Amino acid sequence: MKIVISLIVFLLLSLHVLPYIIRDQVVIWLQKQGAEAVSFEALDVRWLSGSIEVQSLKAKGGDTPPLNIGRFKVAIDYPSLLDKRVLIKALEVDQVKSGLHQQGDDLWLGPINLSKLQTNEESPPKASEPTDWRVGIENVQLQQIQWSLNLPQQQQSWVIDNARLNRLAQWNENEPTQITLDGVLNGSRVELNTEATPLPEQKRSVLHLKLDQFPLESVLKYSAPQLQGRLTADLEVELDLKGLDGSVKHKGTVQLDGLNWKDESVIITDQQVNWSGEGSVILAQGAPQSIDVEGKVTSQGLSLKLKEQLSALIGGLNWAGKLNLGFKEAQLSRIEGPQRLDVKGLEVKQSGMTIKADSVAQQGPLAIAFAQGAPTELKTTVDLGVSKLLFSQPNLQLNSENLTVSAPLTLAWQGGVLSSISSQAGIELTKLTVEQQKNVAITLESATLSGVLDKMKPDQPQVQAINADLKGLNVVTQVRPLQVLALDNGILKNLNYRQEQITLDQANFAGVVVNQPTGAKPMTAIDKLSVSGLSLKELNQLKINAIKLSGSETMLTVSKQQSLLEIERLTAALSAGETQVTPESAKPSVNAKPFVTSIGKFEMIGKNGISVTDQSVKPTFKSALDISNLMIANIDTAASKLSPFSVKATINKHAQLGAEGQINLFGGAKNGDWSLSLKNAELPVVSPYSGKFIGYYLQSGQMDFTSKGALKKGVLSGENHIVLNRLEVQPANSKETANFNKTLSMPLGTAIAVLQDTDGNIVLDVPVEGSLDDPKFGYQSVINRLASKGLKKAAFGFLTKALQPYGALISIASSAISANESGAFINLAPVAFTAGSDQMLPEAEGYLGKIVEMMNARKGLRLNICGNAVMDDRLALLPTLEKANNESDKPLPPAELEVKVAEQLQKLASDRGEQVLSLLLQRGLIKDRLFTCFPVPDLENKELKPGVMLGL
Repeated sequence: MKIVISLIVFLLLSLHVLPYIIRDQVVIWLQKQGAEAVSFEALDVRWLSGSIEVQSLKAKGGDTPPLNIGRFKVAIDYPSLLDKRVLIKALEVDQVKSGLHQQGDDLWLGPINLSKLQTNEESPPKASEPTDWRVGIENVQLQQIQWSLNLPQQQQSWVIDNARLNRLAQWNENEPTQITLDGVLNGSRVELNTEATPLPEQKRSVLHLKLDQFPLESVLKYSAPQLQGRLTADLEVELDLKGLDGSVKHKGTVQLDGLNWKDESVIITDQQVNWSGEGSVILAQGAPQSIDVEGKVTSQGLSLKLKEQLSALIGGLNWAGKLNLGFKEAQLSRIEGPQRLDVKGLEVKQSGMTIKADSVAQQGPLAIAFAQGAPTELKTTVDLGVSKLLFSQPNLQLNSENLTVSAPLTLAWQGGVLSSISSQAGIELTKLTVEQQKNVAITLESATLSGVLDKMKPDQPQVQAINADLKGLNVVTQVRPLQVLALDNGILKNLNYRQEQITLDQANFAGVVVNQPTGAKPMTAIDKLSVSGLSLKELNQLKINAIKLSGSETMLTVSKQQSLLEIERLTAALSAGETQVTPESAKPSVNAKPFVTSIGKFEMIGKNGISVTDQSVKPTFKSALDISNLMIANIDTAASKLSPFSVKATINKHAQLGAEGQINLFGGAKNGDWSLSLKNAELPVVSPYSGKFIGYYLQSGQMDFTSKGALKKGVLSGENHIVLNRLEVQPANSKETANFNKTLSMPLGTAIAVLQDTDGNIVLDVPVEGSLDDPKFGYQSVINRLASKGLKKAAFGFLTKALQPYGALISIASSAISANESGAFINLAPVAFTAGSDQMLPEAEGYLGKIVEMMNARKGLRLNICGNAVMDDRLALLPTLEKANNESDKPLPPAELEVKVAEQLQKLASDRGEQVLSLLLQRGLIKDRLFTCFPVPDLENKELKPGVMLGL
């Protein structure tokens, strides 16, 4: 009995002393491991309840962090041991401050050098034998834990305010385990709440994680030092795994503030990125089988810079969608799902190119198929909207108020290379502006376009069924302001494009204006223009079935240098500011094929005015042509087809032009025929040309002209019928006048007067004959016609009869030269005056009466009136002048007296001409038909008698 009592006492003493022994041994061991100051407030072992509690363990080293444990308690359930179960009923740790850090090659846990702990490397531990013992934890609680990690590539700081684990036991593996954590990681609040069953084969857990402004650089400083940002998250993750099979699901929100990625080539910054949504991953043998994501991404202030090549700024970004990713044999096989993208404040710059937009919106379903990791097919519906788009390059700038694109799109790949593109695109845009090289600017109020890509190969562009509706198109130049083109409305139907050919079923344009200066009329304005059946093959074969134009107005101005001012103006405006082309680059290719054009029919209907101003002649020529109908068919620059034509037009409001026929316009044997009629053509309008080429202005007159003829193998045959009504001409007194008179051998006015009938009309039939290269028609035919009439003979007969009995002194110039010298082709008998007097002889009045009758009979005749003074007049005046001079107080010397005599003779000749002119005017002749001269006294010709010279 004493022995038993002694053993009991010994055991009780041992149990009582053991905690002190353990405490001392712990202090000694800590000191051996490097701790310099170790204190241990208490070690409480409660054998009956199976708990051990450590209070206020403190260990300090030199430069190492301390190891402080405010309280450590563990309690074991004794009854469970009987069932071979180790159940930790409670594990409590409070007020811990310590950490891992590295100094040199040594790793320290607080003041404990872990690198110097003794290990038995010679006998590696044997594999443990299977055991029936099981381990379980009923409750773990951590409070006020401060833990630091200071390693070369990791510096972390943990503060755990509270952490719990409830129920984890191997013998009850299906019982859920709860884990909660509330603390601060690297200055960021972290909350973790988990319920899991991690022990059975079918593992399930639900994790709820919250982060608040967690600094990513604190954990990625060495692995990804380029990345910085503050992560805020509220996520719930659910795992359901059986081995490597199962699913992972998530839902919640993620926010990244102050994103900054910076390396040698890329800089990415973003004020804030947000994700909210949910998703799931299906796993088989650890590889994903499918991934589903549904949610929304937002961004504020995204910036991307790629060296000096690319920069992008996005004021705001929103993505919302639902995506499904499928996998086959551990490789991505498909991506499917609808999605929408909204971008605000977009700005992209790359190599001098800039793209800006106030907003970009894109939505549509997406389906991408993969094979062996490479895409094989992409299907989507592009629904894109862009507002206030700006695209600029150094020589080009494009602006659009709104741009929308709607198009189902299919892309196909073969062997990882894009092989075909299919789409049915619809595009709408408003208020488009394009500026090129600060010279040409294009504006467009609105446009609607559609087209089809049918399995188009990227290297063989081909677009089908293009339809376009354009409104408010304007093309202007800026350096030299000019409206090159304006269009109210344009419609293109079924345009097809491929590299070797372009085709177009129909094009309709309304309100077309071409080449209009500011504040002035355009070169051409067209109400309606249509083009049908267009085909452009190999860029050098143009074929058009029909061109129809209605309601147009065209202005053409020929400059003094005989060039078209409108074309010069357009060329100068378009070339202003452009880089000059070198002669070498401007040379055409030696092998270039000629451009061939074929037009089935060209028509003009309605009112189509053409105004022509020619400044190369004096006075300036002006004429207006109004085409009511014009048709030309079978136009072909590469064939010898006959081209039928017809035209109806009005010239200068009154003249009526009509023509029809057919002719070879290009090449061939030069065959054809024509019929032409021109009625009521006013002739004075062409006076600038007649004055320039034949030296006569057409003062008045009207012409009717008809022509019929044929062209066979380049040989002309036909007849022109000309009727000239009331034709009157006036010499331009130029070199051309003398040349023409020389050819005609008489003044044209005289010829007209002789040819006219009593009604003032001339009727001529002028045949047309000869080679097309040297036709025998024109004004020479008219001259020959006049000569064949025997004009000189006709003139003598007419004048002698008209002026009887005063026609004896009529003379006709022997040549155009003598007529030009005298100023008249026909010289009449002069009007006789008394020598030295301005009094006509009595017979002069009867003679002038006959002249009046003759002039009234031939309205086309003009009369030259030239007074003269001759030697007989000097002899009659000289005695009176000498007597007056002698009686003067200051007589004139002989030389000055001779000057006075000459002045008197000049005045006498002028008075005589004025007297005859006055008498003819009194008898009814109009001044337009009477011409006076500057009289010069003739004292050399002793045959001349005092009087007035008359000439026709």
